[in-house]
Amino acid sequence: MIITQRQYIHWGETGGTYMYGTNVSYSPDKSVRLYNPLLASGEILKTWFSSVNYQAARTQPQLPLLQRNQEYQLSLVFDCWPENGMYTKITFLDRYGDILEEKIEKVKDFVFTYPEESYTYQISLLAAGFESLTFYHFSIKEIRSV
Repeated sequence: MIITQRQYIHWGETGGTYMYGTNVSYSPDKSVRLYNPLLASGEILKTWFSSVNYQAARTQPQLPLLQRNQEYQLSLVFDCWPENGMYTKITFLDRYGDILEEKIEKVKDFVFTYPEESYTYQISLLAAGFESLTFYHFSIKEIRSV
């Protein structure tokens, strides 16, 4: 079961965005353009969380709740130059915040299974040699079992 209150997940606020030397511009359609030709590969540009401490962050979780042992498709919509200059990392954590599993993908669409022991998860964008990025949104959709 997935909570489908939001069809698309956008960039959101600049909090948590890699800002050192990065030119960030927001568009009315909620897309974000980043330009930083000197950014080192492996840097985390943005992370979305499925669980946050409201009193510390004063924000709500950006990601939907997922059901354990269920398959989901993550689909990202962005333009990157040069192509393949961006990786997606999904991290599954237990109730104590320890990492259970990490999955890093080069493609914009991929399928993952939410682990049985997982309590929360995070999705991050990693730089892999990009110079400019226009990020529109992403979605997480449940894959129905037959």
